[in-house]
Amino acid sequence: MTALVFAEPNGDTVADATLATVTAAAALGGPVHVLVTGSQAAGDAHGAIAGVEKVLVADDAAYADGLAENVAPLIAGLMDGYDAVL
Repeated sequence: MTALVFAEPNGDTVADATLATVTAAAALGGPVHVLVTGSQAAGDAHGAIAGVEKVLVADDAAYADGLAENVAPLIAGLMDGYDAVL
């Protein structure tokens, strides 16, 4: 069961909420992928999280504030490839 975790936008660092969500996704027993969005998104920091197999980076100013209106279509387009989206 492959899970996609949407990383909470937090500048260049990993938010505590993202760490907790990755832990929950890992408990499902399959690979965990993390989606990092924003302007100059911090994909490297998220790749260092234990249990994360793959980091997807959407580096665009439209995602900088993490507004649902901008990010939802991106996530919706990725959902078909995953068993769980957190």
